[in-house]
Amino acid sequence: MGLIRNHYVGRTFIEPQQSIRHFGAKIKLNPIKDFLKGKRVIVIDDSIVRGTTSHKIINMIRNAGAREIHVRISSPPTAHPCFYGIDTPAKTELIASSHTVSEINRFITSDSLEYLSIEGLRESVKNGGCDFCDACFTGEYPIEPPVDLDSRQLTLFEREIVI
Repeated sequence: MGLIRNHYVGRTFIEPQQSIRHFGAKIKLNPIKDFLKGKRVIVIDDSIVRGTTSHKIINMIRNAGAREIHVRISSPPTAHPCFYGIDTPAKTELIASSHTVSEINRFITSDSLEYLSIEGLRESVKNGGCDFCDACFTGEYPIEPPVDLDSRQLTLFEREIVI
């Protein structure tokens, strides 16, 4: 293992402020320099939401001395907000909604980036994925989403609540 994960830090992408996400990403993972120095590294992650955490992880690994860094994502690009349980941000905050894989690769500064295809995802689950929602990848929602797709989902925390 080239990184040690702090299990007391949760999912950084759902934090409401960039400064909190940045701090969380910084303390979440710690590189093992002696292990990474001079190595070709493959980073496997479940998703890239905004790209900022991936960018920081790649820089951390590179600063620890890795020679090459290749990123593989075990889902298709998250290009659309989820309104059914995963707290992804507004579409404008999702890097895959407005950037190609090549552009995302340049932003996170890895040597290569590949995602699981939507077809690969469907092949990997029972019934070809027919029983699962894939709207965050395809934009095809099973129920019509809110009219303003760019509205933030965490509006409860951003409004003044009068009791």
